[in-house]
Amino acid sequence: MPKVIDDEKIYDAVMQTIIERGYAGATTKVLADAANISEVTLFRKFGSKSELVKRAIQALVEQTDFKSATKYTGDIQADLLRVLQAYQGSVVMHEKFFASLFSEISHNPDLADSFSQPLALFRSIGELLTRYQKDGILQKENPSHAVASLLGPLIYAAMMRSALSEIAIPPIDLTEHVSRYLEGRKTYK
Repeated sequence: MPKVIDDEKIYDAVMQTIIERGYAGATTKVLADAANISEVTLFRKFGSKSELVKRAIQALVEQTDFKSATKYTGDIQADLLRVLQAYQGSVVMHEKFFASLFSEISHNPDLADSFSQPLALFRSIGELLTRYQKDGILQKENPSHAVASLLGPLIYAAMMRSALSEIAIPPIDLTEHVSRYLEGRKTYK
């Protein structure tokens, strides 16, 4: 009977290896060993290291169900809080993995394609914010800038925790962050 390969265990091993060695140092041999599979199996199943990383990121995004998280309900406070909770639960939880990849993306152009799903997530958050702009609830601004302002503090805190582990970065109060975000962007009729 053939060996059953658990993709989630492979993805976990890949993420941990990239955290420890970086993308460049995580050769396919090292990744296969960490996942307890042969290098041949890794190539048959995923085709390349970049495809394996892309699928690991895709699995993280799918586990979080960002489609539901970015759903418009008409309650902007609840919608933005749900977006931040989903983002924090997925991306921030794996901040060291993402920090390792971001630091190497300029040297490894094949990594850029790995971020297609997170970029789609940013677009869907932008679409949600644009809907509230069209409703006259939020001031009009470029959706990319609006998303950056919403997620920026979470991204900054994650980067600082990853880069400077000896400095305690307190968690962000998401409810307070949403309130402050809205204070600066809400339209007042």
